[in-house]
Parts: sequence; C-alpha cells; structure tokens
Amino acid sequence: MTLRDRGTMKWTSIFLPEHIAQLRRVKSEMDNAYNRKPSIDPEQWSDFESKIQYAYRTGMDCEIRYWRNWVAESVSGVIESVDPVGGALRIDGVEVPFREIVWVALEDV
Repeated sequence: MTLRDRGTMKWTSIFLPEHIAQLRRVKSEMDNAYNRKPSIDPEQWSDFESKIQYAYRTGMDCEIRYWRNWVAESVSGVIESVDPVGGALRIDGVEVPFREIVWVALEDV
C-alpha cells in the first residue's frame, strides 16, 4: 500500500465558494498592482547613457525614473556622482543602480 498525498486538494473542501472567489479576486488585484519592469533595448540605453554623461558634466538638472520594489519611482536634480565600477549613480541623495534605470530626461532651465 502506498501513501498518496492529495496536496492542496485536501484543504479545498473547507473553503466556501465565496472564499475561493474572493481569494481569486485578491490575487488578481495583487497581480495588477505589481507591474513588470520594462525592458530597455540597447539603443534606449545608449540614449540614457549620453543624457546621464551630459547632465553630470554640465551640472544640468535631470529626471531619472528607476525600478524599485515592483514600481517605478522618480528622482530629479543634479547628478552628484557616477560610479561606473559599482554600476550606480547618486542623484539628490538617492543611490540608483544602472540596471534599475528605466527612463532619463534632461530638464530645461
């Protein structure tokens, strides 16, 4: 005689249909709340690099959107430092790794 585990099936009998519907709705809401990180193609990344270099050299304000904790956050100001070895930059006191950057724009003065 072999022991067969029914997995999660043994717990489904204690859930009411209303509970299952509500759990599915909550899961759907959570899936929609957390977006996927946009993919950046090499041409876009080249554009971002040139904007970052220009803003850093001239001291021009720029806005950077970066991906953190499943959402895009934004920071703007003057780029304080760029660390190519560590792969990050510092802007307005915020450390932003290059791999998290999803958008860069120079601000007109």
